[in-house]
Amino acid sequence: MKQGKLVAGLAMVILLIAGSVFGTTTASKDVSDTVIQEENVKCINCHLKENNAMVQQWKNSPHAAAQDGQVGCYNCHAAEPGDAAGYLHEGAFIKTIQSPIDCAFCHEKASREMATSHHASAGQIMASLDNVLGEVVCSMESNADAANGCWQCHGSVVRVLTDSSGKALLNENQAVMFDPMTYPNSGIGRLNPDGSQGSCNACHGRHSFRSSTARQPESCGKCHLGPDHPQMEAYTESKHGNAYYTAVRERGMNAMNILKAGKWVLGKDYYTAPTCATCHMGATLRSDGSVTANTHNVGDRISWNLRTPISAKLNRVTFASGDMVDMPGDIAPQVGQERKYEKFVVVGDGWEKTEVVDEVIEVKPWAMRRDDMKVVCKQCHGVQVVDNFYTQFDALVVTYNDKFAKPTKRLFEMAQREGLVSGTLFNTELGWSWWELWHHEGRRARVGASKMAPDYTHWHGMYDVAENFYHDFLPELMRLAAAHGKLPMFEAAVNDILAKPEHQWYQAGFEEGVMKEVRSQ
Repeated sequence: MKQGKLVAGLAMVILLIAGSVFGTTTASKDVSDTVIQEENVKCINCHLKENNAMVQQWKNSPHAAAQDGQVGCYNCHAAEPGDAAGYLHEGAFIKTIQSPIDCAFCHEKASREMATSHHASAGQIMASLDNVLGEVVCSMESNADAANGCWQCHGSVVRVLTDSSGKALLNENQAVMFDPMTYPNSGIGRLNPDGSQGSCNACHGRHSFRSSTARQPESCGKCHLGPDHPQMEAYTESKHGNAYYTAVRERGMNAMNILKAGKWVLGKDYYTAPTCATCHMGATLRSDGSVTANTHNVGDRISWNLRTPISAKLNRVTFASGDMVDMPGDIAPQVGQERKYEKFVVVGDGWEKTEVVDEVIEVKPWAMRRDDMKVVCKQCHGVQVVDNFYTQFDALVVTYNDKFAKPTKRLFEMAQREGLVSGTLFNTELGWSWWELWHHEGRRARVGASKMAPDYTHWHGMYDVAENFYHDFLPELMRLAAAHGKLPMFEAAVNDILAKPEHQWYQAGFEEGVMKEVRSQ
């Protein structure tokens, strides 16, 4: 039996989220167990012939170096009796897919933090509009676009293929077969057969499993890049990225020491540049000589939500059930209050959104989360630089929100109510225009500002937001209003917006250009 294997998959996820103590099993927890060591040797001897490179990855990994090589194949791949993904292989009951539950035996803190993070919940995109694009608009056969695109980062719902009686199907090697459109998949929010969410090897790389891999921005760049989330491009453009890419990775003067085993502390082990992991996850030397703890919850230090149509400050709220939720608002909820929140639950092969009411037992306000990020910033910058950066950043987010996002959202919802558009956002040019304004252009602007990337903030961001709003969205809205006999109502609504000081430069052009053309049709 597998040493350290945890019992109930989904139940253990609940324990993880609640921050409870891990349960025990009858499986051995001793890495020096001779039976396990013998199984490891058998695995290695065979796979040296079949998958030599894979074995070499393990032989040069921290796992192989730990406990004199006693953390091997069987320690991680052994399956508990009854595991849906388990199968008998060369006399050992094993499984192919590893989940955070498997990693939790040795990495309890990291697994618990991961379980409550946005990384672990990334698979819930399958209950969002993004997935309508991936599964419907851009797919035909077997959700091909979603399987090859969206799910490779966000994670699939990994399905075990079964016969009519529900028994797992086996391939020619007598291994459990997975639905080929859901596996292979190392998406960070993958829903595993044991009920857990997440994939540790999304960042750490399987069989090597080195911390140094996850420290490097290239690992984050698999998913955090592109038109709607260009964190990688923005970081590369920034002075932080400049400093990292012009430094050497080895240990030494003005170097990153990024391959160091064990802890990697800013101000102690390196000082040349921050990576994504430095700011969002890493340990930092404090002014009193103490070291802040690292975290596998990548959102712990984030104070704005930059993904949503309209950005909001984020307060981390823990409920009596153990659910940990980011609740928006300048004012945080209070301990003891009952609050409503949305929760995603697995239904069949997907996710569904449900509403829950529960008691608040712990709160970390947005300002406290920002203070945690400032601790990292202040290792390299003075107080004025840090505070002034946030003043600039906040101003950009407020400009995006109040000048463009809120008015556009209000006008689009008015168009829906009045019957100008119907169905999903993607049925009409107006809906697609609003989608791209916030989902692509607005995100680029906000992410660019957060990463101090001027080109993404302006030319790939606010410039595109403005062009869309003034020259795509408003003209299309007026055309639809005229076609539906509701032009006076929408003209009045738009003029109320354009009368504000931030839009007055465009008022004359709107009247002489857009409205003149619409009336002439």
